[in-house]
Amino acid sequence: MRVGPAHSAWDCPVFARELRADVERVMGITFDTAGDGRGPSGGYRFWFENDELSLHLIVDDPEEGRPLDKVPAYAVPVSRSERMATWELAERLYDGLDDLGTYFLIAFERDGVPVAANFDLGEEW
Repeated sequence: MRVGPAHSAWDCPVFARELRADVERVMGITFDTAGDGRGPSGGYRFWFENDELSLHLIVDDPEEGRPLDKVPAYAVPVSRSERMATWELAERLYDGLDDLGTYFLIAFERDGVPVAANFDLGEEW
């Protein structure tokens, strides 16, 4: 899943902090990341792992080209449970973030094909 700010100008540290807090609330987790999560490259890396799920969140500066320039963050949930599939975790995260109304979102299948977006992706796909 890719995520970006829908109503504010790009500010990587602010966006990383806000997205981290919203993902933690939506998924009911607390990332294991020490400090603010900023790495040597200037981007932010957050992770959570337990017996039920793994979730990685990567926030970095936007890529060039529409529509990926609108969604610079990666959120990668993976189920480790037999009771819940990975797509169910991804759907829960997508729906929870979409309900907030503050994010652009694109959900992808494993092969990179978009399966859902809450904004117009254009004809590139």
